[in-house]
Amino acid sequence: MVSLIPKSTIEEIRNSINIVDVIGKDVDLKKKGKYFWGICPFVSENSPSFTVDEENQRYKCYSCGRSGNVFDYVSEKKGLSFPQAVIEVARNVGIKIDSKYTENTGGHFNENELKLIELNKQASEIFTHLLLNTDLSTNALKYLLEERHLNRETIADFQLGFLPSQWSLHDFFEEKKIPVETQLESGIISQYDDGSFHDVFSNRIMFPLKDSYGNIVGFSGRTLDKNNSAKYINSKETAVFKKSKLLYHFDVAKQAAKVSQKLLLLEGYLDVIAAHKAGIDYGIASMGTSLTKDQLQLISRNTPKLTIAYDGDSAGQSATWRAIEEIKNFPHLQLEIVTIPNQKDPDEYLQRNGPDALKKIFEEDSTSINDFAFEYLKKGRNLENVGNLSDYTNDLLNFLNEHPDPIANDLILKKLSDQFGLSRSVLDQSLKRNDIDVSKRQVGQSSRQNDNPPLKNSRNRNPLIDQEAMIERKIIVSSIYHENVFHEIEKKAKFTFHDPKNQLYYFLIKGYRSKHPGTQSIGINLMKNMTASEKDQFNHLISDQIDFYSTDNLEAIDDYLWQLNRRIPFEKQIQQIKQQIQEAINLNQNDRIKELNVKLVKLMKERAGNKHD
Repeated sequence: MVSLIPKSTIEEIRNSINIVDVIGKDVDLKKKGKYFWGICPFVSENSPSFTVDEENQRYKCYSCGRSGNVFDYVSEKKGLSFPQAVIEVARNVGIKIDSKYTENTGGHFNENELKLIELNKQASEIFTHLLLNTDLSTNALKYLLEERHLNRETIADFQLGFLPSQWSLHDFFEEKKIPVETQLESGIISQYDDGSFHDVFSNRIMFPLKDSYGNIVGFSGRTLDKNNSAKYINSKETAVFKKSKLLYHFDVAKQAAKVSQKLLLLEGYLDVIAAHKAGIDYGIASMGTSLTKDQLQLISRNTPKLTIAYDGDSAGQSATWRAIEEIKNFPHLQLEIVTIPNQKDPDEYLQRNGPDALKKIFEEDSTSINDFAFEYLKKGRNLENVGNLSDYTNDLLNFLNEHPDPIANDLILKKLSDQFGLSRSVLDQSLKRNDIDVSKRQVGQSSRQNDNPPLKNSRNRNPLIDQEAMIERKIIVSSIYHENVFHEIEKKAKFTFHDPKNQLYYFLIKGYRSKHPGTQSIGINLMKNMTASEKDQFNHLISDQIDFYSTDNLEAIDDYLWQLNRRIPFEKQIQQIKQQIQEAINLNQNDRIKELNVKLVKLMKERAGNKHD
């Protein structure tokens, strides 16, 4: 357990550094009178509103409202907790902090971990150099260029490399004066009983594995030897490399997801690179492991929607099924499935059909998890056999109850009835009976596991409301920080915010911007006439996760407006009709069901005709 850093130590560190020197590394500061002035490092602006008070060792921005001391600045700038920021500043001034205060400090790396990060960085650089610039890697480069159809730019972008068998990584590290202990701890090098050293990734194409902030924490190596059963091997677990907590390419994909509003889960590294070549940078991979709770938390914190596009073969489809089961404990994460045609993986499909075809599949050819289950559960069963058909039907009904969607379930039951000649009324009754059984199981499980609330309750939340709230917040925050966003909204948006507070904030924004054109960030100005309580709420709105909520990308803003004006209202209407259909099914109101289905089909056609391009 980590102990609190003593106040005396914090004060010693604070008194040993000048805040002007720290902030001056990021901001071009110019002294005017008592204060240093510069462009705010946290938000986009054209005129300086960021001040640093050298006498009191504090900073304040009159645009975004951020203020604090040197630790607050480092914490905000680097995304560190307060203890992590103290440790970061301490390192800069050469003050050592006892290890009992620095263990398990989240995203921060202690001295030993930093050595591993630096070793990995140097290793990655030499791997890429060896691949692109030496004759030792001819076969590896030929494989990537000719068989995988990558170009040198893409290889450099993804920092791919190669470790030739003729090369000694240990000798390279020795020249760099990297301690043997650090070399061995990294897992890149091992030592035999006779004291000699061995490169673990010898004769392998190297893929650097990064954490969420882009630090290289490990490697995966692909063999060129077709007789080697270990096609890929990963770094061993180290102080910085925890495979179950990382996602390949996540450091880039999480930024792209701010615009796409979804992440694309792929099976392998080369599939992620294939998606990149198709113009999609929100692709990630779980590095050959089943999805873990930590990985799913990373995903759900950064996007409302996940598309799974594992390989189209049997193994890939089985992996998709396991992923669906793992994700059901994250009910607010919208899930859709893409199946690559002809049992191909995305990279193979790209090579045969080109980037535009692959992009179309990823963005337009997804199916619901219910449709996927309908086909997947058939595998390995002779459905002409009554027993097998009965087992298949019960498994499918259980799945539908665990993933409730009235209209999707209704369509699946219709398909099931039509395809196998089963009585629709019997299927409806079985679905209800299974629903009761599932609910009982969930209640029983929740009573035994107090930390896991019943799934039934979790599912009651409407994901559309969450999406709407998030998008409204993005529009409000972006219009506060970026004048061009406000004008774009005024030009195109003729809607009322669902949240009355957001509507009030927008009126305030509109009133101020109409009187003060040319001002970028207006957050502080809007708070002048607010009560203390209102200021707290507003400050939370504009400061919490600002990098996630604020954008001056007008293409992204147009998409947000389209979602609020068109997509979400359509989805809400569809959702309402689905609920009405389910109620009619429960009451056996056949005429009502037909009437509602006609409305639903009409509405879905209208939605299709109003797709955002």
